[in-house]
Amino acid sequence: MKPFHHLYGPVPSRRLGRSLGIDLVPHKICTYDCIYCQIGKTTQKTLVRKEYVPVMEVIEEVERFLKEETSSIDYFSLSGSGEPTLHSKIRSVIEGIKEITSIPIAVITNGSLLYLEEVRQDLLYADVVLPSLDAVSSDAFLKINRPDEGLSAERMVEGLVQFRKIYKGQIWLEILFCRGINDHQDELIRMKEAINRIKPDQIHINTVVRPPSERWAVPLSQKEIEKIKNIFGDKASIISEFDRPPFSLTEGNIKEEILKILRRRPLSLNDLSEGMGIPTEELERHIQPLILKGSIEVRSFGESVFYEVVKEIQISRP
Repeated sequence: MKPFHHLYGPVPSRRLGRSLGIDLVPHKICTYDCIYCQIGKTTQKTLVRKEYVPVMEVIEEVERFLKEETSSIDYFSLSGSGEPTLHSKIRSVIEGIKEITSIPIAVITNGSLLYLEEVRQDLLYADVVLPSLDAVSSDAFLKINRPDEGLSAERMVEGLVQFRKIYKGQIWLEILFCRGINDHQDELIRMKEAINRIKPDQIHINTVVRPPSERWAVPLSQKEIEKIKNIFGDKASIISEFDRPPFSLTEGNIKEEILKILRRRPLSLNDLSEGMGIPTEELERHIQPLILKGSIEVRSFGESVFYEVVKEIQISRP
């Protein structure tokens, strides 16, 4: 089977069930360099929007996936290795997919570019938009998200407010907390005020659960997260690792599937087991050779052990 260059998965998603990811920008081009990012530090921080990958290539791969794959998916998710709204033709991607399938489309974005009218218009035809709001005060915003110079917390919040006014689909707002950075009482009060203006359909509260790009990005305890949930009210929920039943892997080579999933984010053995529908004992038999080969490395975070794909080192030539 010919490999896909812009699609990955399907992978288990905490909120979207079995989600087929679509990468619209190369790794790791983003408007932020978040301290908690599970796929590493940003290699190119930018606000420049352009057609990073050809739209027709993406649509052709989606068509081929729908023809060749036998198993079902719950969502197409535009996310992946960087900030998807940096792709200047994301609207064409959304419209192109909707012409060939009724499977809903989710856009997982940091929300940083929604202050631009063109970006707000681009996302109108998505079924669900999942933006982030990790900080409202300037100090916390700079510490946790480390944005490009052209961005500010005020501009980011205002973009979300304006988007809500015109968008008819679901907005699921995610807030990720790091100890000592965006969990102070003053920040929480300002966040709640911003949320009241944004009017999301759901608020998803999260903390650091996988190895972050900065080791000093420390998670909150369950008790602390529950306290924050109560502050934010009925729309708030603490998102668990998976919100759908596990699915069975019915196609492809298991080792290749493991690598394909881990290229996008580190996962524990239980994560992989639940997501792929394969017992942990069987998965270990496939993972150990990949570790010995140097394709996968093991990282400890908290009390858990995670697997991640070893990144290839790019050597620049004179």
